[in-house]
Amino acid sequence: MDQIWRLKHFLAVAEVGSVQGAARFLSISQPALTKSIRLLETHLGVTLFDRSTRGVALTDAGKTFFSRARTIEIEWDASLADLNASRQGARGKLRIGAGPTFAAIFLPKVLAEVSELYPNVEVSVRTGVGTEMLPALKSGEISVYVGGLDEGGHGISEGMEEIPLYTQSNVLVAAKNHPLFKIKDPATADLNDWRWVRLSYDEQGTRAINRFFRSTGEDPPRFSVSTGSLSIALDLVLQQNFITSLPAPFLHPNLGNGLRALPFPHYKWTIQTGLTLRQSIQTTAPFRSFVTRIQKQVSSFGMDSGQA
Repeated sequence: MDQIWRLKHFLAVAEVGSVQGAARFLSISQPALTKSIRLLETHLGVTLFDRSTRGVALTDAGKTFFSRARTIEIEWDASLADLNASRQGARGKLRIGAGPTFAAIFLPKVLAEVSELYPNVEVSVRTGVGTEMLPALKSGEISVYVGGLDEGGHGISEGMEEIPLYTQSNVLVAAKNHPLFKIKDPATADLNDWRWVRLSYDEQGTRAINRFFRSTGEDPPRFSVSTGSLSIALDLVLQQNFITSLPAPFLHPNLGNGLRALPFPHYKWTIQTGLTLRQSIQTTAPFRSFVTRIQKQVSSFGMDSGQA
């Protein structure tokens, strides 16, 4: 048992880069943390950190142990989470990564239901796109990512698995009362009469917009605002008559967002979404509950693995 907590101490020091900072993060004293790391090094028979006045850095042995330690931690947390399904008192952690669309539309209700069912399990959520979350999944920082599936042709790493959810369409959108909707047959050129906001993380969307304009002989729009904040982009679209590209689920009537797809169907492009996970957590009850509820939420929006 002691070695498990020393392993967690090791991971904290490695991530923070200093004993002092890790001690604050763990809410323990610096001498206690220093002693814990020393005891772990003695137990393993190797030096895990190079120490200097600037902090600590992993030795070669430390780097090798880091990935193993992360896997052990995930297994430990998953085991505790599973125990909690059958008895009160045990605690575990479910580390989730979520793409922006899932975080905004599907996760809130799912997280509320999972936390009610497993009150002693801490659910940790990080948001970001696949290029950020998939490396975090591989390194063990998260145990499951729900968002766009890997389409780079590289496949997923050993010990990982994918569960497809639905094919997500992406469309050009504006507020329902936007003046463009008063034009009977708007042309691509009409779009350039308005300001555009782009989501800085949506590189595929930006490329699709540029391709669409060039295919019609028009210059791509100049983006007046580029932001990584979905809420800012939505406010600009809804309140300031900006135009943008968004996943089609944001138009669902259940949300009441006041958005409408612009009549340019040739822009539409799709991406496959789903869960990418570490196979070691598949058998845990909280994870199974999470998957079931995500699938139910997606279904409630009229989506399945073959539609947007």
